[in-house]
Formats: sequence, structure tokens, C-alpha cells
Amino acid sequence: MLQERETTGDGRPDIVHVHGCWQYKTVRQAFEAHRQGARIVFTPHGGLEPWIVSERRLSEKLCKTLLWQRRLVEHSYVVIAQGAMEAEALRHLGWNPRIEVIRNAVITNSITPEAMASHTKEIYRKVMDSNTLELMSQDGRQLMKLLLKAGITGDRRWVTDDIPAVDEQEWRRLLIYADHEDVRTVIDLGARILGINHPYIETALTSSYLPTDYQKPKPMAHDVVGLVAEMHHGPLTLRHFVELDRALRNGHVEDDLLNDTLEEKRLLKYFRRLLCVLTELTGIDEGFLPSTPVDDRQTQLIRQQLTNHLRI
Repeated sequence: MLQERETTGDGRPDIVHVHGCWQYKTVRQAFEAHRQGARIVFTPHGGLEPWIVSERRLSEKLCKTLLWQRRLVEHSYVVIAQGAMEAEALRHLGWNPRIEVIRNAVITNSITPEAMASHTKEIYRKVMDSNTLELMSQDGRQLMKLLLKAGITGDRRWVTDDIPAVDEQEWRRLLIYADHEDVRTVIDLGARILGINHPYIETALTSSYLPTDYQKPKPMAHDVVGLVAEMHHGPLTLRHFVELDRALRNGHVEDDLLNDTLEEKRLLKYFRRLLCVLTELTGIDEGFLPSTPVDDRQTQLIRQQLTNHLRI
């Protein structure tokens, strides 16, 4: 069975909830929705218990079936087990680390239908509060750029572009992303400087799914050369670009000396690519750029690294 939730204004689902295993038609529909931007939630209803998977492995005919079933599990934002034993079996498979347990009110009295529905809704919310950069509109990204610029400079006069108006859902995505990238204080300061009253969202208490290797940015170098070296070794975060903007604006950067130092460390070309992305993210003005930005294939890889930082 295929269940759709959280539909967008154009009728496309934000979430596709797949129930049950081993029906290729259902899986194909789920992957089609995924290609169009939907996130998959999967409840196997016991269909991946060890004895069932082993039985199917014994059948040469069903090897392909097992492969696409595994793909569905791997592509799911979360897999919902209906009990501790099923959750343990799913963990043992190792196909997806994001496993939640919701008992089925149809087959047990240990949970009410209302509680089951409430818990499921919480998981949907958690899914939509994950990797919110991927869900943000162009207006939301432009607003974030202007808020960062105001928060970094501390001066309304640096922001000359029109400020987009976004709804509460877009604000939620922006603020959650800012929290995950450790720039929430900069965003809040920017909003105060620009006189914007945004919805109050306690993002530190928001539940999200994060990559298994996710870590919030650690304390960073305050000088440009140190920051560029840190960024070169990754992982890249938005916080790195905010700190790089601040370091370039502090008025103590000698362009020639900086470029010579970076050239000696074989980091100058990388630095020039970072500057290209920096102008897109924080709107840093040309007068603060000590080198000419470079936009090439390697620059695109830097953009992808930043985009993929929170991708599941």
C-alpha cells in the first residue's frame, strides 16, 4: 500500500509512506515520487524478518527482487518497525541506520490508534525538519543571504537588495538549517538589524535526521590562511564561510601578503574558488576580496560539498 502525506501546494507529495514489501509496482511509484522530490518513509510490516529474507535469497528468481527491496530501504528517510524484535532485525540487516518503532494499533492493545497516528505524525515532522536546505525556495535562500550579511556586518546599510517575504514554513526551514550549520545567532542578529520579526522556533529542541558522521562546526581559526587550510581539509559548513567573511572584513588583510602566503601553501587557487562561493552565500562586497574569484568545475564541487553536508 502507498500512502501520501504532507502534500505541497501543487499537489505533489512531500512524503510518500510505503507499507509492506515485495511489490515492485509500489516501489516503482515510490521511486518516481522520490525523483520528483518526495521523501520516503517505509514500514515493512514484518516483511524483512530474517526468515523471509533468507527464504527469498534461496530463490534465484527473486535475487533482483531482493536488490530493489534493499534499494527502497536504503533510500528511505526512516524505516518504521512495529516492535523491538523487528527493529533489531532491521538493524542487523544494516541497510538503513534510521529506524523508529511504532506499534500497530490494529494488532495490539499496547497503543491506541490516536497515539499511533500522533507518533507517525511526529516522524513525518522530523523527516521534513531534516536537511531543510534542500527544501528551501529561492526566496528563502536569498533571505538567508541578506540576514547573514546584516548579521556579519552589524549594519543595515550594507544590505541594499529587496528583502523577500516568506511564510512561516520557509522560516522554519531557514532557522533549522542555520542551527545545524551553527549560524543561528548570526541569522537572529541579522533579523534584528533588518527589523524583521520572524516566527519563534526553538530549533535547538527540534528533532531531525542527520548524517551518521554529522558534527557541528568546532572552534575555527580566526585568520584567513588558517580558515582556508581548515576548509580545504573539510568538511565544509556554512559557518566556515561566515567566519571567512568576517576575517576578510576585519580591515587587517594585506592582499599581496595574503596571496603570496596562500600561493606558498598551494592554496591560492582553492581560495579563489572559495571567494566565488562566498559571494553567493554572504554577499561579501568586491572591495573585501583580495583575489579574483574563480568559477570552474572545482568550484562547483565546493558548492556540492556544502549542499551535501546535511544530506541523508
